[in-house]
Amino acid sequence: MLVRLLIFIVDMILVNAAFLLAFALRYGFNIPEYNFAPYRENYIYLTILYVLAFFIMKLFRNRFRSHWELFKSVFVAFFMGTFFSVGLVYVFRARWESFPSSVFVISFPIGILFTYLSDLLILRHFGRLKKKVVIIGKGEPLEVLEDNQLLERMHIDNIEDLMHYEDIDEVVILEKIHDDKQLNLLIYLLLKLKVSVVFGPAIYAELLSENVMEENSLMFLTTFIGRKSDHEEFMIRALDVIGSVILFIIFLPLIAVIALLIRLTSRGPVFYKQDRIAKDGGTFTLYKFKTMINNAEEESGPVWAAANDPRVTKIGRFLRDTRLDELPQLINVIKGDMSLVGPRPERQHFAKLHKSLRQIRLAVKPGLTGFSQIRSLYDLHPRHKARYDYIYIQKRSFLLNLYILGKTIPVIFSRRGQ
Repeated sequence: MLVRLLIFIVDMILVNAAFLLAFALRYGFNIPEYNFAPYRENYIYLTILYVLAFFIMKLFRNRFRSHWELFKSVFVAFFMGTFFSVGLVYVFRARWESFPSSVFVISFPIGILFTYLSDLLILRHFGRLKKKVVIIGKGEPLEVLEDNQLLERMHIDNIEDLMHYEDIDEVVILEKIHDDKQLNLLIYLLLKLKVSVVFGPAIYAELLSENVMEENSLMFLTTFIGRKSDHEEFMIRALDVIGSVILFIIFLPLIAVIALLIRLTSRGPVFYKQDRIAKDGGTFTLYKFKTMINNAEEESGPVWAAANDPRVTKIGRFLRDTRLDELPQLINVIKGDMSLVGPRPERQHFAKLHKSLRQIRLAVKPGLTGFSQIRSLYDLHPRHKARYDYIYIQKRSFLLNLYILGKTIPVIFSRRGQ
């Protein structure tokens, strides 16, 4: 209660400090009374609107699990508060017409910086900036837990012991799930606690083996593995949409040229369409530029493309080497079938043959690029690809997606990766 009250008081003061500093930066020390009067007479209403936004974003809470979570909450709260305040000024523009809109623009980054740093100091002083993780089983899951001094680990022996915990952020499972009773209890507790779940590498290896548990049960459990907070999912989706639209506009002239070259050098359609497996096992239609001869699988049946596949056309080989054949998949990302980053979408035929291409790998949307694409070669075995994908799903975040997208660029120019 003390931490919440302290943050509440400090944040109210800092909101107004940001406005005052914005006025000083805008006008210097001789602020015109005509422009300053609307703020002085109505600063209480502006403060209330910002505090309302802070409450909506749950900024006055006892604990944050990371610096990034705190910054996101402060940023969105100030954006919302500024939006409310600008709306109020617009509604009463007859009385507040002299309120300079530039003050809102200047106070926005100042308020974010002041509030973030002050809340960070308060939370760290009282030990309220930490992530609480419950580990089920013996051992230290160093591979799936970040080396973080703000991480609080709690070890338990049985899934039933989870019933004694409420304020936790993540559950790490190091022991095999033996039967449906334990699985159902785990799913119930995960729904109740609303936490993310991580399997240790040893457990993941068992999940890839045969007859560990029923397929339907495992598919249901994977729903919890790729799930992130609403804020994180919003940031990832925003990156997908904004990034895809920008890339599509930039590459539109190149897309037109590629389409023309394919039309002039080969028969059949310019685009290649095929059903692929979507998140949670559904299907969607994937778009690519055609890189193979017509009816390439008529005799061979479904097979993976090799590094020197004779079915690939000359233009198709260049498109594959530079990964330009995947540009039409930006439409899939905009539609929501795919993400910019994630496991590559697989065909149903291969997913049925290789268990490693199903299960946990389907916990998130398939992507244009991913860990296996920036770390490996074209003909990497499906089981090895699945392990790279597993690492990504465990660590999936907005910042990690930015990192992978950045690493994809040199991979394309060096003509490595899939």
